[in-house]
Amino acid sequence: MSNNSSSLCLTDRQMMLAVNDVERLLIGKIVPFLLLFGVSGNILNLTVLLAPKVRTRSNKLLAALALADIVFLIFMLPHSLAHYHVFAFSHWFRYLYLTNKIHLTAIINWASAAAIWFVLVICVERLIGIKYPLSSRKNKTFLSARFLIPFVVIVTGILTSFHHFSYFCATKYFCDGTQLHAMCVRTDSPRWFRNQTNPNSELVKAIARWGPHVNAILVVLLPVLLVILSNIMLICTLRNRQQFLIPTQSSVKWENGMSGTQMRTEHKVTMTVTAIVTCFTLTQAPSAFVAIIAAYYQFEDEVLVVVSSVFTTMVVLGKTLNFVLFCLSSTTFRQRLLRRGKGRLSTRSQSQLTASSGLMDYSSSEHRKWSRLASGSSTAPSEVLPLRRLARGATVV
Repeated sequence: MSNNSSSLCLTDRQMMLAVNDVERLLIGKIVPFLLLFGVSGNILNLTVLLAPKVRTRSNKLLAALALADIVFLIFMLPHSLAHYHVFAFSHWFRYLYLTNKIHLTAIINWASAAAIWFVLVICVERLIGIKYPLSSRKNKTFLSARFLIPFVVIVTGILTSFHHFSYFCATKYFCDGTQLHAMCVRTDSPRWFRNQTNPNSELVKAIARWGPHVNAILVVLLPVLLVILSNIMLICTLRNRQQFLIPTQSSVKWENGMSGTQMRTEHKVTMTVTAIVTCFTLTQAPSAFVAIIAAYYQFEDEVLVVVSSVFTTMVVLGKTLNFVLFCLSSTTFRQRLLRRGKGRLSTRSQSQLTASSGLMDYSSSEHRKWSRLASGSSTAPSEVLPLRRLARGATVV
């Protein structure tokens, strides 16, 4: 079925992988620049957050969030490239893209779900850390990043796995095998290609039917609501803690066992987390609620494409802004980033200096050696051979 051929030739408009002007503008023109900046920024985030001396639980969770965002942005790139004529009409790109589009979308949803739950875990971890620091230390094993990160990745992977087989896409060649196109149908659809009976089992149909509902509740609605609630509580806690952040009281121990200096450090970390979570809520929540509505209400295709394009761009923008938020809200992050940048430059310049110095030393030693030979200076008998011995084929060691 997937390799059927037809002599009918499609028009350029029919061959385009995106025919909506809004989608072409947002996903095709704006999103690629956001992807480039977002991947670069999150890589810089990882270099700072995973530095050996600052691998705290909060930083490890933030690094996991940055890694999830990188995966999301990288797998979003083929969707953006599909809006360009050079890729849309390339046979190899069309084949790879159309046959793997469902799996690309599944990985994007997995990374997005993991990012949502990472944000929730980070927000709750900060809330517990700043309100109940002693309790946080007692439950260090349960709240450790070594346990939380794999747990979130595995659970979200299971909850979003239905995307891999919720649709079946059939490819077909047109215009005597020179044009490749595809059409997708839901796995649980009662109608199938060529009016055939749906060949999928009842289990696959049930997963494809109920998967979006479970995803809407456990992956989208519940974590987003909890993130909003946790962020509000975090902001209120920050406002209530302002009275403790007095510089002259840095050596005083408070009821929770923390000194003023420790509390100010926790406050700064929490401020950064609050900025990231607030940005996440503003850019991700609209897309989440639209996904929930789309699962229960059938939009017109044109309207759904426009709405999805707008909110997808907002999601990409939110994942891109994490680096900017780190730089704006954390003085420590800026200092560490500059320090690492200067360290890389100094290391590179030092290696170049060492290489050039070694070359100069080698040249100087060779020059001194040949100077001694030319001047007849005293050397060991084994270092210089008479010319007649060289003529007989002797070698110089």
